[in-house]
Amino acid sequence: MSAYDFEALEERRREFLNRIKDLALYMRFDEDRWERLRELVYNPMPLNVDVVIDDCTLREGLQMAGLLTPRPEEYLKIALMLREIGVERLEVMTYAKSDREAVKLMMDHGLGDVLAAWCRANRSDLDQAIKMDFKQVGISHPVSYIHSSKWPSLKLKDFVERVVDAVTYAVDHGLRVFVHGEDSTRADWEFEKLFIDAVAEAGAEVYRICDTVGCGLSDPLAPLPNGIPAKVRHIRRETKIPYIEIHAHDDLGNAVENTMATIRAASGLYDKVYVSTTFLGLGDRAGNAETEKVIMNCYLHYNIKKWNLKPLRELAVYIASSLGYHLPVNKAIVGDSVFAHESGIHLHGISMLPLTYEPFPPELVGQRRSIVIGKRSGKHGIKLKLEQVLGRRVSNDDPRLLNLIEMISYEFSARDRRYPMGEEEFKLFARRAGFGV
Repeated sequence: MSAYDFEALEERRREFLNRIKDLALYMRFDEDRWERLRELVYNPMPLNVDVVIDDCTLREGLQMAGLLTPRPEEYLKIALMLREIGVERLEVMTYAKSDREAVKLMMDHGLGDVLAAWCRANRSDLDQAIKMDFKQVGISHPVSYIHSSKWPSLKLKDFVERVVDAVTYAVDHGLRVFVHGEDSTRADWEFEKLFIDAVAEAGAEVYRICDTVGCGLSDPLAPLPNGIPAKVRHIRRETKIPYIEIHAHDDLGNAVENTMATIRAASGLYDKVYVSTTFLGLGDRAGNAETEKVIMNCYLHYNIKKWNLKPLRELAVYIASSLGYHLPVNKAIVGDSVFAHESGIHLHGISMLPLTYEPFPPELVGQRRSIVIGKRSGKHGIKLKLEQVLGRRVSNDDPRLLNLIEMISYEFSARDRRYPMGEEEFKLFARRAGFGV
């Protein structure tokens, strides 16, 4: 490459860094400046579809093995916080007494319009939903030959007729109906197509593509049955159902990607697409697509700003405590260590420009940056931690800072210390160095 090319690129680099440094703030968060920075750095793409979050934490999520059953008031708080975030549909169960008590409490608090009862394809389940004054239901039924083995005596015609009967009964009682095609990504398309048209003619509004064991493929070139973009296109082109939904499991770790692939495939084909998710990815086996991950991907990369991001961390902590769930420290977006930095190399980058090692500001999702002082933190980490504790900048040549760096470096090197320094211990060292903390 010629010297001229390098000079031109160097000029572009300087201009770019100057622009983003003017917008980046280390010591405080400014939403307007962040939005300008986000558009400059990530260049979000437009989507021609409205993404509707259909959170099923209080149904699918609670089926996760080993969780505590929440009290009705805990159900309510989770539902209210999901609504505060902007979730537009909440799927719940009605089988246990605690479920029914929680539903009544949620309805008493004005959530009736967003609640949906999960039902099997039988009238008794629907009668329970009608009795409890639900306005919408999801009717779940297998569509794959593999899952049909649960009812070996039933013929395919019986499968269709029982679901059509349930849908017709629900619609006749004034309910909006979603039909969940269980194991859709392993279904024979010729049968599934017939199934979808039958429930559409009976009055179902939405067909849920259920990637029940997480074997779906996000590749736009992957064919049916497990090619999810292909499934979206075929449903649009060959069936009469008005809308689709994706319900992705994470058995292969692809639930969020398969959900995003559905959104991308639906763009331009539908005016809205429903995405069935659970907060923290709670659910059977490996769980489901995380509500918070789908929201953040839509926001960061596709400029969808319809959700309130601030409660994400608070809700994660509350769900973990109320359900007895161990929140992984490195859980994306909401985990304890997502904005924690200890390595000196990373801390140097953070000190120059937080965006270096943080894709978005922690305050955006209700988090805060944590500077951890350990053996590898070095002078940059110590200075950053001190500034965080003091709430102000400290000069590089402040003799007290140099003294603090020397004391802490000695603590880790001479004592061969392996564990990091706690908050109060750091403050003690800072006071010994002469800082008023």
